[in-house]
Parts: sequence; structure tokens; C-alpha cells
Amino acid sequence: MTISVIIPVYNVENYLAKCLDSVINQTYQDLEIICINDGSTDNSPKILDEYLKKDKRIKLINQENQGLSGARNTGLKNAKGEYISFIDSDDWIDQNYFEKLFDAITKTNSDIALSSILRVRKNLSTYRVKYEKEEVFQDFIEKIKIINIPKCCYVWNKLYKRDLIINEFFPVKRYYEDVFWTPYIIKKSEKIVTVPDINYYYRANKKSIVKQKQSQKKQSDSYLAKKNMVEFLQANGVKLTKKEKTLTKEIKYFLNFQVLKIKEFEQKRTYYLLGFIPIFKKKINAPIIKENTFLVWEPCSVSHSEVVPGYVKYLLDMNYHVSVLVHPERYKEGLFSRFGNENITYNKISQKDIRKYFLENDLKNVKGVLVTTVGKICDDIHFDEAYSHFHPDVDKKKLFFVEHEASFAVDKNMWREDLITLRKLNYKGAKSVVVNPHYFGEVKINDKNKEITNFITIGAIRPNKKDSQMIINAAKTLYDKGYRNFKITVVGKKGKLKDLDKNLRKFFDIKGRLPFDKMYDEIEKADFILTAYNEKDPEHIRYNTSGTSGAFQLMYGFVKPCIITKGFACTNELDENSAILHNSPEDYYLAMEKGINMSGEDYKKMQNNLSSVKDMIYKTSYINFEKLINGHNNTIEG
Repeated sequence: MTISVIIPVYNVENYLAKCLDSVINQTYQDLEIICINDGSTDNSPKILDEYLKKDKRIKLINQENQGLSGARNTGLKNAKGEYISFIDSDDWIDQNYFEKLFDAITKTNSDIALSSILRVRKNLSTYRVKYEKEEVFQDFIEKIKIINIPKCCYVWNKLYKRDLIINEFFPVKRYYEDVFWTPYIIKKSEKIVTVPDINYYYRANKKSIVKQKQSQKKQSDSYLAKKNMVEFLQANGVKLTKKEKTLTKEIKYFLNFQVLKIKEFEQKRTYYLLGFIPIFKKKINAPIIKENTFLVWEPCSVSHSEVVPGYVKYLLDMNYHVSVLVHPERYKEGLFSRFGNENITYNKISQKDIRKYFLENDLKNVKGVLVTTVGKICDDIHFDEAYSHFHPDVDKKKLFFVEHEASFAVDKNMWREDLITLRKLNYKGAKSVVVNPHYFGEVKINDKNKEITNFITIGAIRPNKKDSQMIINAAKTLYDKGYRNFKITVVGKKGKLKDLDKNLRKFFDIKGRLPFDKMYDEIEKADFILTAYNEKDPEHIRYNTSGTSGAFQLMYGFVKPCIITKGFACTNELDENSAILHNSPEDYYLAMEKGINMSGEDYKKMQNNLSSVKDMIYKTSYINFEKLINGHNNTIEG
């Protein structure tokens, strides 16, 4: 069976011949030798041309410089062998290297076979890893230990089954690419086998790309790679020493002299003068990341956080660990007071530190990030601006944005169909990914109050939000008709209704703005949610076309029927079986009257119908969200 040997080449004229000789003179001859000249400027291309004439098994690919990762990726894309191996062009191997690796990997049906590593210096050679016998390992922690990760995260000294790695490309334009790649591949493998009595000779070359003075780029790549590796290993149960968990964040130089080294350990940074004298410590504010983490970030410090629990619920049901990033005050207000799950982490980090984290980290170690109000990190039109708040190397396919008002972008022909909206758009034919967040935790589904029918209105009392006068007029009409068995609970900032007739004041229980836990309590005690939209008011139309209201999410989540104008019902999946409808502001009181007179049995039926609507919305939203995360946008409903 053919083994594809991938050899990246860049300015190694003094070592290349020895490397190539060690490969072409192998006792195992069925080799495909892929040499990638990665824009060399020395005599390496000339040496490659000479060997190309000497051995027909050599395939030469010339490309502009893309770095070691880019060269290895080119090799992977062109490899035809059933097995694949990597060799760095300043290293070499024993003559029976591939024969022994091939015999072991096929005999044991392993995914990876490993050789010993001999590090060669000018006057000294030492083993980095030495295998005394052939052994097979399947347990991940045992595999990590025998390979000597994290100390030895090398991609070479191994023979891989093609199917294991052929589509596993290296991060491009990165130093320390092995550190990103190798632990993941080891976990992906089912079995590995150690092979004794053969060596991979690793040249300790002072001019190699990882031995040169640490530029800012190199420092950043080293930090991110090692941080990713440590978090990955710990998430998979590997116990690391303090030294292994300590990361070098940055090195400050004066000319070529190291004056300051910054190291991280367990959420703390220590600043070392001259690299070894500790002078200062600082706590790191960063989110908790585990193996299967999805970050949910609400960048607005004031509003919109009520959607966060619902989105967290979908991700939990997809078996992610969810790390929540909201303003710390929201936790104190009981945003998650009804919510308990061991797979949630509630980070208490300021928005400033959150933004800093996203700019400094490439998020290789997370599954995705959901930004629940993208309008807080861009202008609701130019959505690409949102990416500027993240690390330049972040995979944009991992970032998902929720937009609460689509009209601005739709009107400018700048709308993107991969944006998430809370409900299906009803505006100029625009489409979106509909994911409705209506879960708030464990709630009580109560029967209708027997003595006093409790209506509740939630949200700011402002003309552009709702027609509060419609509610007042309806209450007055009900009072004039002799009704005394109702009350209207008002929850929301600016929750003072001026000029209330003194006869009506006792029917209004004005709570003002409440923390989430108290608001949840009030909703549970209520019978109906009042929405007060006027179809003729231009300020209200957006709630039926390009946006939505949090009242609907609460209605679904707490299974509380609402009173709503008929023209707004269909857009929100409601009808006369799941809500009380009215035709105009003038007959709003009729809808409230119907609610007051509704029997407990009929109320229960309406609740059951609304619960069915809620379940349908959840199912569709879950499917849409899952497809979006997995990159199947073309099959999303909405």
C-alpha cells in the first residue's frame, strides 16, 4: 500500500539533501513523496529539481509562501496514499522507518503508528520520546501520556491512516500549528501503536521558525495554541501539572533584551521582570470554556437579555455546554432564577472584558458564539462590521447573530438571510432564520383566577411601544358597565399611568420595573397578557412586520393567553383558539370582557391550544437553529 510522505520545504539548502536521501532510500519503497516548495529563496528549489530527476516517486509542487501549515495542507490535498506521514525538511529518519511503522499499523489495525524521537544538537543527542516495545493504546488519557503531550505535540514521527486526517487541515498562517492539530487527531483516533527500534531525527535548528526571537505574531500564536491545547486536554479529563498549565502570554523586549514576561495560570497573570522576578499579579476575566462550549453573548447592558434563557435552552438541548455572557446585574435580577442545569456556566464579566476577550481569542476551542443583539455591535445595516469585534483569525462560520429589527437593512438591500429573528418576518418578502426564544425555566401553569381576573401588561408604557390609552379606555368602559372583578397589573419602566380617574386607580396595580424573578412571579399569577397595538399607528406596525415584542415570548413561555388585535394574531401563530382577538381599539373592552367571563374550563382549553402553538414554535425553531449551526441554511424554514 502506498504511503504519501509530505515534506514542506522552505530555505533549507543545508539540510534538504540529507532529509530526501533518508526518504528515497527507505526499505519500504511504495512511497509517494510530495515535496512542497513554499516559496524558497535559497538553493532549495535547485536541490529539489535534482532529486526530481533522480527519483520518479517524487512529486514537486511549487507555491508562493503560505507558511508551514499552508504547505502541509497542500500536501494533504494532493496525497493519494492509503497512509500519510509528515517529515520536516531539516530532519531525517531511519532507513527502515516506514517499513516498521507500516507493519505495526496494519498488524494492529491502528489509526496511528509512532516512532521514537531523537533530538539532535551540534554536540548532543537526547530522546524526546523513546519506545521500548510495541504497544497499542485506546484510552485517550493513556494515548496522551505515551505520546508525551503537551510537551511533544509534533505532527511528524507518526504514520496516519488516510481516512483519519485527509480532511483535517492545519490553521493557515500560524506558528505552532502542530499544537492546534495533534491533540484533536489523537482524540479522533481509536487506536495508536508505539513502534520500538526506529527513530525520527529532529534537528534542533536555531534558525527554525519556532526558535527565532519571539515576534508579536509568534507570541500570540504560541499563546493561543497552547491555551487551546490546555483547555482541550483538561476538558477531556487529562490532569496537567502547574508548569503545563502555565502559559506565556507576552514577552516585552528592549532591543534584543527580554525585560518583561507575562505568564498566565488559572485566571491570573503574573508579570516577571527580566523574565524571572515576579513584580505584579492581575486577575483575568474570561469566560469558562469546556470541551463542547457554545458562548451566548448579550452585548446590550440594559435590555434584550430576556431572550438569552430561551436561546440557551436550544443549545442545551443540542448537548452543548453553554457559557453565558450578560451584564452581571442580570443574574442578580434573577434572569436565570427558574433555570437550573449543570451544563450552563454563568460568567460574571464586564462588557469591556468580554469585548477584550473576543478581540484577543480566535475561539478555536469553542463550538460557536451567539450574539443575541447584533445591533449593539453594528448599525443594524452593515452586519459585516460585527466581525470587527472578534479576533481577525476567527472562523466566521462559528458566529451567529440575532437581529431584532430588520427594516433598516431590508430597506437598504443589506439584509442577510442567515440572520436570526425571533419570528418570521412579514416585511417586503425578507427571509431569516426563525429561532423564537420563549423558555424562561420551570414555570407553573395555573388555572384561571376565580374571583378577580388578572390582566397583565409588560413593557414600557410609551406611545411607540403600546397604546396605553386603549387599556385605560377599556377599563373605564368595563367599570361603567358594572365590572369590578378584574385588575390590571402594570410591569415596566415608566410604569405610571397619568390622569387615571380615581375610580379606576384601584383596578391598576402599577409595579414599575421589576427584576426578572419578580416579573416571572407576576406573570404566573396573571390570567391574560395585554398587548395594546393599534394597527393604524405607524409606530406599532413594526411589531407585525419587521420586529417583535418580548410580550409574545413571555406569552408562549408562561402559556398565558393574550389579548391582541386580529391583524397581529396570524403573524404570531395565534387565532381565536389560543388568544382573545379584537378588531379595533374601540372594542378592546369586549376582548377583556370575554376574558373576565371565560369559564375555567374554556380557559384551560385556550391554554392547551396555546401550549400546542408553543411546542410547534419550539420544534421549528430548534430545527432551524440546528441547521444554521451545521451550515444547512438552504433548508431552513422562515
